[in-house]
Amino acid sequence: MRVLLFGIDGLTFRVLDPFIERGLLPNFQRVRDQGTQGILKSVTPPMTPPAWMSISTGLPPSGHGVYDFWEYTQGEQGPHAHVVTHRKGGKALWNILSEWGKRVIVANVPLTYPPEPVNGIMLSGYMAPDTQAAITYPAAFREELLQAVPEYQIDLDPAVSGGQIGDPLAATLKMTKERLAMFRLLLDKPWDFCFLACSGADRIQHLRWDEIMAFHPQAVAYYQMLDEALGMMFAHMHDDDLLMIVSDHGFRGVRRKFYIHEYLYQRGWLKMRDEQKRKRAELVGRARGLVRRLKLQQLARFVRGKLRHSGVIAVEKEQHAATMPDLDWAHTHAWIPSSSGFLAGYADIFFDETLSEQQINTLMADLQAMRDPESGEPVFVAMHREDVYGKGEFAPAERHLIVLTNQKTTLPTELGRGSLWETSDVTSGIHDPDGVLYLYGNAVCSGKTLADAHIYDIVPTILTAMGVVPPENLPGAVLREAFVPVQTADARAEQESVVARKLKKLMTKTQ
Repeated sequence: MRVLLFGIDGLTFRVLDPFIERGLLPNFQRVRDQGTQGILKSVTPPMTPPAWMSISTGLPPSGHGVYDFWEYTQGEQGPHAHVVTHRKGGKALWNILSEWGKRVIVANVPLTYPPEPVNGIMLSGYMAPDTQAAITYPAAFREELLQAVPEYQIDLDPAVSGGQIGDPLAATLKMTKERLAMFRLLLDKPWDFCFLACSGADRIQHLRWDEIMAFHPQAVAYYQMLDEALGMMFAHMHDDDLLMIVSDHGFRGVRRKFYIHEYLYQRGWLKMRDEQKRKRAELVGRARGLVRRLKLQQLARFVRGKLRHSGVIAVEKEQHAATMPDLDWAHTHAWIPSSSGFLAGYADIFFDETLSEQQINTLMADLQAMRDPESGEPVFVAMHREDVYGKGEFAPAERHLIVLTNQKTTLPTELGRGSLWETSDVTSGIHDPDGVLYLYGNAVCSGKTLADAHIYDIVPTILTAMGVVPPENLPGAVLREAFVPVQTADARAEQESVVARKLKKLMTKTQ
């Protein structure tokens, strides 16, 4: 059996189901109606880098070593952030299948730079520098790709994907058009396992959630491009192939913001190094509050965009840049080094060595008691310590507290806001733990909905389907209930015997 794995960053049933019901996505409807679907639970917290690496390896973050877009080393002036472009350990699907002699194609999967030697082709995805870098294995495939798809992009310009300048919907449509051309090139090559990934859904859902939910024509065009890609995959499938569609996490829309770093500052858990910066940040916070009260947020966004476009305000040039706060580390005991949680409804709080477990428990109790002053809802719906990352070679050395918010709230990390709460006039899309899973093929049950599956289940399911024994250290399970039961010779003989006995009994009664 060949397996085609279609990975779509941030795909969610919250978007798919309404689009399908309107008849806009016929190929997704075909998969839904003729295959098996279910929720695919992401890793905790539901972040892109660890989730894709767990889909690829079947291991928890402690097994592959990826927790965020950054990792940290401790220096005299506090932690230093380093960009992560590749996992630290663990065999991926493409490694295992290559060892078994299977031909593999892996394209645009995040955190696969530099590319690895495989029995086939690998094209690095998100977090690779650009197409001028050595992004393919074998190296010669890069020239073939750029000759066939000269405008191919690994991902959006960070200034566009960060919402600083440009039109993310138009830019994503252009990027995805080239992505589909790359898919056509690769699907025509020989393969036993083909893993193709798209990142556009995540990019536009972060920035244009309201337009997507209102069926904006450009948003519809994007999801129809995904549907077109799916139709292309159908055309390349053999009768006994298996198609799986997965997302690394889901999505939801929020308007409420709880400034978690500001909370830690006000409670005395951290201290800024330069109080003058604190005062300047407070002035910015007051200005933002005034803009919000006067309902001038839309105008302010427009002006900021113009200033960035003209170069008056600098735009972010790095693929991912850590926003480490300027803290007084001698008097800081709890902090959040990464702003990633703002995009995903969580905060990963680090603790220094001087903090006692009793003090950590006090902080947890305070957070558990937090209520939204508008709705009265608990702010945090789940809390986990560092063991949620699993056991393995790369288990974190630091102590952590991972907190996840309710469905309406996200957690910015800016300091100096003064107020802990803010309500936006537009909806932001953030990550949700519930991703998407579809299975389709002759061996798959038709029209079935699975109990919740987990990202860890993808690797053992694919390996088993391809006749490869999964490694023993994988925490996931084979999704056997998605497949039509296969009758053994003994089972068929038993069934035939039962039928024969029933016929004999019926004939005896009629005589």
